[in-house]
Parts: sequence; C-alpha cells; structure tokens
Amino acid sequence: MRRIRKNPFSAVLLLMLSVLLLSVQGDGDIIAKAEEALKASNSRELAKYLHDRLEIKLDNERKEYSSNQAEIVLKQFFQKHPSDDTEIIHQGDSPGGIIYAIGKYTSGTTSYRVVLRAKKYRNVYKIYRLEFSKDR
Repeated sequence: MRRIRKNPFSAVLLLMLSVLLLSVQGDGDIIAKAEEALKASNSRELAKYLHDRLEIKLDNERKEYSSNQAEIVLKQFFQKHPSDDTEIIHQGDSPGGIIYAIGKYTSGTTSYRVVLRAKKYRNVYKIYRLEFSKDR
C-alpha cells in the first residue's frame, strides 16, 4: 500500500492494464458464449447476445429481424435442425472494431457453415449478423 502512495503512476498503470485485459477477454467471450448456445441449440441463450436489430441468413435467404423475432426464427431452425456438433473454426477482428467467427454447425447428415459478426454497442459486443449456409 505504501508503494502505491509513493508512486501513483504505477497504480494508474496497473488499473489501465486490468481494464484492458478485461475488455480483451470480453471480446472473445461473446464468441464462446454464442458457440455454447449453438451447441445446445438454445435460441433463448443465443438471443442474449443479439443486437436489437440483426440480419439472419438461412440458406441464401437474408432477412432483418428484431432480437425477439430472431429468437423465434432461430428456435424454429434449431427444432428442425438440432445441433449434433458445433465448432468455431476461426475467429478474428477487423480494424473497425468488428469481431467475427466462422464455424461448422452439424445436424444429422447436414452441415452448415456458420458466420457471426459482432460489434460494440454501448461498450458491449452484440451479434448483428448471423449466417447459416449449407455445406455442399
């Protein structure tokens, strides 16, 4: 405690590093949570990470939904195509602050390529685009 009083710069630096580490952890956290919701075919859990308005693409049909509508659409999709396996294969970010993940969602003998994109809204990452495309 005495060292912090003598050198307030160290305390500020430590605080800034802590905040930075927490924010970096939060970026990938939405990807991990979305992956778990996809694995469980849980539209309610996935809806927690959706933006108020988002675009969903299901087999080349792209539509914009409210988060409530999206939850219903995803629930119907998951009922028809429950997950047997889901895996995020690649994830990254762009200079514009967008984070993304590309994965594989398997239901029965059908596999889908899943792409999700998220960006910060009021300092919280939210998914604004979600795509399911059948593998050929």
